[in-house]
Amino acid sequence: MPVLDSRIWVHQFVEACKIQRRQDPYFLQCEALCSPLQELFPALSPEELHYHLLTYGLFEPAEWKGIQRTVQKMENNNIWELVDQEYKRLKKKWRGPEAAVIIFPIRRSRSVKKRIRKNGAAFKTAIFLFLSPGLQEEEIKSLLAHEYNHLCRLAYLGKEETDLCLKDVLILEGLGEFAVKELYGKKWLAPWTRLYTFEEASAIWKSIFIPSLTIEGKEHYHEFLYGSTGGPLPKWIGYSIGFQIVDSFYLSHGPFENEELYKKTADELIAGSNFRY
Repeated sequence: MPVLDSRIWVHQFVEACKIQRRQDPYFLQCEALCSPLQELFPALSPEELHYHLLTYGLFEPAEWKGIQRTVQKMENNNIWELVDQEYKRLKKKWRGPEAAVIIFPIRRSRSVKKRIRKNGAAFKTAIFLFLSPGLQEEEIKSLLAHEYNHLCRLAYLGKEETDLCLKDVLILEGLGEFAVKELYGKKWLAPWTRLYTFEEASAIWKSIFIPSLTIEGKEHYHEFLYGSTGGPLPKWIGYSIGFQIVDSFYLSHGPFENEELYKKTADELIAGSNFRY
């Protein structure tokens, strides 16, 4: 089954915490949740994978006392079954590669304003979904579609996300969110798709993005995606531009069949969009 039963690993983690009271839950979580995934990530140690997952939104080890109640609520909403069905539908529609899908509860935030209800991460062999129990079905499907579209695109390019330049990353994110619009409607688009008008995004694109499209490495293009505090790049600007590129290309040249759109080059998509240069 593409959707792995991660509930077992969470249960094992909780039981280990109960028995090994003197052991730090951080290491117990790494052992229970990441060691079973070594075959999927042969280039990463469990410790490295654990670090990445915590960065993306995995629940904190200190949350172990209440995490089984969270999993039970997620089970009551049939989240694992829902994701499995939608994954199979997307895989058939996009003729995509096989991938493991791993679901974990998302970490809790002490601040209501900063609370994140869902997040995802796509790797070459797997997708991680970090979810809270109260999500609507379309929210879960949208997140899965966004991440699986990433995986399909990366598989087609034959690259890992870390190997991409800024231009390719913008298109990767744009394609992922455009898939959400196409499949489920505008209602379920991420808020960052509505942050900037074309005029606002285009001005920043021309002055800052175009000269930097070939830079490589997350450490170099991070600010282009997420923005910079006190700098010239506003928050989520790269995501917004990526979506607007793909959306405007589709409006001018679509519709497309199934996987046809994510198999177009970044240069072709940009040249056929409102952001051509």
